[in-house]
Amino acid sequence: MNYIDSALRVPFSLASTLRRARVFHAHGVVAQGHAELGSHWWPVQGRVPVTVRLSRGVGLPGSVPDILGLSIRLHLAARPWDLLLASTDPVTRFLPCPALSWSTAQYSSLNAFRTPDNDSRTWVLASPDAGQPRTASLNALSTADPLHFTLSLARSRSDTTAAGRLSLETPVSIGDDEEQPDFDPVLHHPDGLEMWPEWVADARRAAYSGSRSGRHSVDA
Repeated sequence: MNYIDSALRVPFSLASTLRRARVFHAHGVVAQGHAELGSHWWPVQGRVPVTVRLSRGVGLPGSVPDILGLSIRLHLAARPWDLLLASTDPVTRFLPCPALSWSTAQYSSLNAFRTPDNDSRTWVLASPDAGQPRTASLNALSTADPLHFTLSLARSRSDTTAAGRLSLETPVSIGDDEEQPDFDPVLHHPDGLEMWPEWVADARRAAYSGSRSGRHSVDA
């Protein structure tokens, strides 16, 4: 167990046990849909089925601005790929920042991705299309029109290219934490693609493992 494991796994396990839910993004809304991937950077191109979870990071009440989450599971033939995006500072696009509403949130993967033989770093971005709720309330999503997002890839703040679209086809549903899928970008990713910087992957691995073990200890 490295120092990151020691620093994060136990605190996240305890916090999850006390909260009886995920430490962050404890409550969310799940929807089914598809992505149209149009860049050769993706491991596949074309139409891919997805499961998406929209959530509030800190869990502040009602429509109070919060760090909004957009978790995307791409159901690839080989294995699922989980992308966890969060609302970010509109200037840098790489720092988590509370959003006033679902309609104004700008999402980023926060960490970059790269291949072992290529040091080029790529972030995944998502922007909401028109028509999303002008509030940050989860309840507003259950009565919203179908949600659509534009996907982009960024290699720097000024180097961003269009990469596809995300469409949620079925009505969203609000459920309890344990009724919803666990998204884990450390466990679920394509072969040959790794997170950068490496300590981010180590931190996420320890945090997710601790959070899961804390929730499971409540059920035991």
